[in-house]
Amino acid sequence: MIELQSGGNITLNSDYINITIEWDHPLINKDDIDTSAFLLNDQGKVRSDADFIFYNQPNSTDNSVKLSSDTNKQSYAVNLTNIPSDIHKVAFAIVIHSNSDFGSAKCIRLNIEGITHYQPSTQGMKEKALIMGQLYRHQGNWKFKALGQGYNGGLAPLATGYGVDIAEKPTDDTTSPSHSDQASQSSTSGASPSKPIDLEKRLQEKAPRLINLAKPIKVCLEKKQLTDVKAKVAFVLDASGSMTNQFKKGNVQAALDRITTLAVQFDDDEALELWAFADKFKKYADVSLDNLDDYIEELTKQTKKKGFFSSMISEIIEGLGFGNNEPPVISDIIKNYQTSNLPAYIIFITDGGIYKDKEIEKLIKQAADYPIFWQFVGLGGSNYGILERLDDLAGRTVDNADFFPIDDFKKVQDQELYDRLLNEFPGWLREAKRVGIIS
Repeated sequence: MIELQSGGNITLNSDYINITIEWDHPLINKDDIDTSAFLLNDQGKVRSDADFIFYNQPNSTDNSVKLSSDTNKQSYAVNLTNIPSDIHKVAFAIVIHSNSDFGSAKCIRLNIEGITHYQPSTQGMKEKALIMGQLYRHQGNWKFKALGQGYNGGLAPLATGYGVDIAEKPTDDTTSPSHSDQASQSSTSGASPSKPIDLEKRLQEKAPRLINLAKPIKVCLEKKQLTDVKAKVAFVLDASGSMTNQFKKGNVQAALDRITTLAVQFDDDEALELWAFADKFKKYADVSLDNLDDYIEELTKQTKKKGFFSSMISEIIEGLGFGNNEPPVISDIIKNYQTSNLPAYIIFITDGGIYKDKEIEKLIKQAADYPIFWQFVGLGGSNYGILERLDDLAGRTVDNADFFPIDDFKKVQDQELYDRLLNEFPGWLREAKRVGIIS
């Protein structure tokens, strides 16, 4: 096989190739390093996020590029004949998700099976993202060029440079390789940045059953440039009678598990404030990794004794009733956070049956002047009313709310969930800062 040097290229005479990127980095856990591929147009940009191939989106929509993973290596099966005509390049990169860099790696290597291999020099590198090389069209043929270009800041500036839709593009020129050890800074929010916690370590110590959530959260926060953002995080839980099956199936605990884990990384005190409502509402004890496992069990303990799980017409949480009455709890949350010195990110779970549209609309508009963002999530229900029209609400200082439905919370992919939960929050942070709602 031919050994390429940085900047070298080779013509590919096969329509089907297998590209493998492997590594030997003694300071990095195997879950803290990943590869990715970007299908690029003639401007060097992805057409959409679907052209970003990584562990949670392993196949391109046309199946021209397919990712498979193994310990310390990842491979791409590439069918060059299936690559759309408006795709001119396919770039391959490797990214570190921890605080380490490529400078201490023993070996980073790319192989095109039976054709060529390439091993860039990483000695002294401070970057956490490395473009290994790219396929490109040339005079009717496909060629491969070895690059070995490093980027500061990891996944976020790399993805931004290729046009992946993240929260905000950095102000520096991320489309050119960087050889500086100065870390790129996030400008997504005015919230005071602080050193991110080691989420994986926290989970390993207190909730090892949730350790698999650390990686998708880390990737999502990097992609959306939220790694250094701190905010208040709250969870609002629909405990009306129609939610009975969601509690029975464990979907409510599954939702709480995944959202509390996000709050540990995101919230200023690594905990989640929680309200529940039906006809009435109540604020309950904060949720943390210390009390997470049995939280829903404890919350419904008294009504269980009274036959909650054997009766459909019963209170799920004692004292709240079993009807739908959203406005009082929304109003209480506004009062709680309207003077917050940090952004407040509210995740509101409901199975629908919403009918107090005018009252809810009035409150959401009122909250638009405060440092509060509302992420409504439909959980296996229907009749979501005003929540499905949040994007069309006029008369707000900023767009401060989003909604999406999920049929089965336990089945949705972790990366998809976190991407959707944080889809509009970064944009709200920017606008809220611009108009002076947050500093």
